[in-house]
Amino acid sequence: MRQRFRRLLLVVVLATTCVSALATAPSEARADHTYKVRLLDTTAYSLYRRQFRIGFAKLSYGIANWLQISTYTLPWILGAALEEVAPNIEFKSTFYNRRRLALSLSFEFAEGGGDTSEVQDGMLVETSVNYLVFVTGFASSIRYNSQISTHLGGQFTATDVVGDSEPTGDEIRGVAVVNMLQIYGMLEWRISPVVALTLTGRWLPYVSDTIARAEVRVDDATGAIIEIEVEVFDLKNAFAVIPGAVFSWKRANLRLGIGYGDFFVESVGLVIPGSLVKNIAAEFDVFVRF
Repeated sequence: MRQRFRRLLLVVVLATTCVSALATAPSEARADHTYKVRLLDTTAYSLYRRQFRIGFAKLSYGIANWLQISTYTLPWILGAALEEVAPNIEFKSTFYNRRRLALSLSFEFAEGGGDTSEVQDGMLVETSVNYLVFVTGFASSIRYNSQISTHLGGQFTATDVVGDSEPTGDEIRGVAVVNMLQIYGMLEWRISPVVALTLTGRWLPYVSDTIARAEVRVDDATGAIIEIEVEVFDLKNAFAVIPGAVFSWKRANLRLGIGYGDFFVESVGLVIPGSLVKNIAAEFDVFVRF
């Protein structure tokens, strides 16, 4: 495992070094890497008024110089696959941005679900699952000089999942609740007008046990309520360390990163255990900003 991780890091370092060498030539096409225009993801900064960000991961618009509204594309894609509407909205406010320090607050909600039906033992089983996710966050960014910045933040995610199934004529309804706290940090080093190297760390110090409540009802007079507490995955102390780079031109931007750990799904504030993704943690986004 350690040998494989070292090889992975070596590939990332070599690839980043090669691309950086090609990008260090003087260029007039600058985007994210100026003093006023900053990186937005994993930082305390937001879009200025009437600015747009359209990308693979999310769409954003600057309502004011201190407030932006965004929607993530992943929930919409999953909703389309399940033939269900999956709205999600995030508000991010950079309420303080003076000298070398910026502070922000964010709030997001995502909602969706889907229905399935299959035949088991000659009986039609219909199942529906709906989820509701609330994410609140705080971030701080410190500019040490024109090249080096650090970004620290925290994110609390509250998730409710409701399921409804009707197998063999009975009705089963259940609710699952899980909450988690994420802490993250990023070191940003601008090595040229086009290239910024990043090192991102994420940690999950708190995850609540999954509390599931199920109601089984055969008819109006017969039924039972069951409450259990289960731990589906051991996510406490989940982490990820991701070296990466952001390349910014006049309009187009590319963010790449690959590292080791669990997979943090930024769009809904959730985590996929490393055992399911072979301990590969990644960052990827392509977007334009204007």
